[in-house]
Amino acid sequence: MRFSRRAGLLASPFLLPGLASAQGWAPTQPLRVIIPFPPGGTMDPVVRLAQDILAADLGRPVVVEHRPGGATVVGTIELQRAPADGHTMLMIANSFSANVTLRPNTPYNGLRDFAPLVMATVVPHVLAVHPSVARDFAGFLEAARRPGQGMSFGSYGIGTSNHLGGEQFRELAGLNATHVPYSGSSQANTDLIGGRLHFMFANLPDMIPLVQSGRVVAVGISNETRARELPDVPTMAELGFPLVLSDSWFGLITRAEVPAPARARLEAAWVAALARPEVKARLEEQGFTVLARPADQFGTEIRRYAETYAQVIRANNITVN
Repeated sequence: MRFSRRAGLLASPFLLPGLASAQGWAPTQPLRVIIPFPPGGTMDPVVRLAQDILAADLGRPVVVEHRPGGATVVGTIELQRAPADGHTMLMIANSFSANVTLRPNTPYNGLRDFAPLVMATVVPHVLAVHPSVARDFAGFLEAARRPGQGMSFGSYGIGTSNHLGGEQFRELAGLNATHVPYSGSSQANTDLIGGRLHFMFANLPDMIPLVQSGRVVAVGISNETRARELPDVPTMAELGFPLVLSDSWFGLITRAEVPAPARARLEAAWVAALARPEVKARLEEQGFTVLARPADQFGTEIRRYAETYAQVIRANNITVN
């Protein structure tokens, strides 16, 4: 599968390398971090663990605001409405890239109206199968390519990162499989354990105890490297599928009109906070891989996911209400 990266990329704030020096700008009021999900979600610890460190570095309090709704659209609109002065940020996930195609009628252009600050963390996805299906990747491929009724694969909902990753993998691998969406991970994991689903790309932390207890089999992991907790599970690249994108990442953006010195200062503060050993250790305990990638790299990743997701969504006629 080949992806064109030229069309529509010029003048995008997500591809501007080398922000201006972080010197010369300081906040003059409390900073807001908008989380576009309800309290208690997986984004919360990423912000909470860095919150006090950011405040000490930037010299102003950092306030967390939850603005759930519309598959992150409500929170994104709140950022769009905020003054372009550097005092408001939004934490985003893969859904930001998917929404470029899934929700084209939003009152903003996701790739034009916002600028990246830092790619904070990622949770890899494990390709998990029920033990009745296979015990390794080769056996899984053989079973999933057989003609006939076919298999079912689950996701945490239509348009979620493991749905789009599963559809992409199904197409690349030539699998005979049908998507079954759930409302979140809990019931999907339960049905995978019970054999009502045959396979699924699933969050690594959820799968570790299930794999170790033998209730599911991990045959691959969508990550750059093997997981420390599952060292015998090969990466999708090792298995011959390097293009598969199935994971859950978080990062920070702000409005594109925010002056470059302010963006550079915020970027530097986030990168430094996430690199602190105590922050990194606490996040890794909760299953995150800390990336702390700077703005230019994050912009490239946002675009890469948006392009891949667009192709998967259009090829499979995926729509959302």
